Amino acid sequence: MSDGPAAPHDEVDLIVRGIVGLAKRIRSDARFVGAEVSYVDFTLLFVLHESPGIRAVDLAEAVSIDKSTASRQLAGLERRGLITRDVDPGNPRSRQLRLTEKAERVLAETYREWRRRIEARTADWSPEELRTFATLIDRYMSVDLPGEERPAGL
Repeated sequence: MSDGPAAPHDEVDLIVRGIVGLAKRIRSDARFVGAEVSYVDFTLLFVLHESPGIRAVDLAEAVSIDKSTASRQLAGLERRGLITRDVDPGNPRSRQLRLTEKAERVLAETYREWRRRIEARTADWSPEELRTFATLIDRYMSVDLPGEERPAGL
C-alpha cells in the first residue's frame, strides 16, 4: 500500500494518478472549449439542462459546491442572460432555475466542442475500447461508499 504520491506501486496508485491527470486535462481543455463559459459554468448549465426548474440549493448539491459558491456562480450566469429564476408555483418563496435560449445555444456549442476534443483524443480507439472506457467511468461513478450519498445529477 502506498503512503503518498510516490511512484505507482499498484493499480490503485495508477488510478489515483489517472484521475488527477484527467482532472488536469479537463481544466486545461476548458480554456479552449468555450470562450463564453468556464468549466464550472458549463457544469452548472449542463446539470440545469438535465434538471430544468431545479432550485439553487439542489443544483449546488448536485455539483458538490457550497451554497455561497453556487449563489455567486448563478448570479454571474443570470447577469450574462444565461439563466432565469422563476417563482416556484408550489412555493412562492422558492425560485426555479431555467436556462435561457442563449444558454441553450452556448451549452450546445460548448458540448459540441467537448465532443470534438474527446473524439480527437480517442480517434485511434476501437468502438470496444470507447465502450469499455465509458462503462468503467460509469461503473466507478455509480459506487457510493458507506456514509456517502451521491448528489442527484452525478
